[in-house]
Amino acid sequence: MTFPSEPPLPPHAQPPTTPAPLPPPPTPSARQGSVIRWGLGDVFIGLALWVVGGIVASVILIATGDGSDLSLTELSLGALTISIVCGWVGFLGWPVVATYWKGQRSLRLDFGLAFRPVDLAWGLLGGFVGLVLSVLGGIVWVLISSDPSPSNTEFLPTKPSALTALVIFFLVAICTPVVEELFFRGLFLRALGRRWNLATGVIISSLVFGLLHAQGDTWGQAAFIVGVTATYGAVFALLVIRANGRLGPSIVAHICVNAVGVLGALYL
Repeated sequence: MTFPSEPPLPPHAQPPTTPAPLPPPPTPSARQGSVIRWGLGDVFIGLALWVVGGIVASVILIATGDGSDLSLTELSLGALTISIVCGWVGFLGWPVVATYWKGQRSLRLDFGLAFRPVDLAWGLLGGFVGLVLSVLGGIVWVLISSDPSPSNTEFLPTKPSALTALVIFFLVAICTPVVEELFFRGLFLRALGRRWNLATGVIISSLVFGLLHAQGDTWGQAAFIVGVTATYGAVFALLVIRANGRLGPSIVAHICVNAVGVLGALYL
């Protein structure tokens, strides 16, 4: 028994011999299109505002007479707070301006300011690696110079009151890592990576990070502190790259490094 064949389809209903073309991509919204407008120019603005903040802090301290004739370790808590916070105008303030003016109006989307539970483990590991590298550098310094390794925490008072220690720890070991990671590994590293590549971004942002922490009575001491701090910066940057741009691991690692430095400066 045979089945009758189906009648042929009319010409306008014949199946197409080639697939239909894909629809055109949707037109990006104004906010999506503005993502690429922040870049290296914003990095320079942030650095300039950091310098201006330092000048303003110096003017305030001189005008109020607080610290004008004192060494760094003798500054009052208020003077230390002013000297620390004034620099945040560039490192915290300008990324906020950049994301609202030129980006997605989100520090998470533009600069990776986000945290996941796994970031704690990677951050602790990164902080440990950074501290080990700094200890090894200190050993080399002692073997070469026979002097104690330099430190950039000499501005902190020794054996302060409990309140002063708590405020300093909060500002230097907690707040400063968040602010600096937002700028250096959030804005700076991304701007360099977009302009050139990630390797260039890691090298330049880490070197500048080290240069801005330079201290010491001699060029050798300053170079040592720059090298150690730049090494920290490179470790933090690699943590960010491994986390696909998220700042959580680098913030945790930075907190670990600063916490050890602050506690050592205050009580050792």
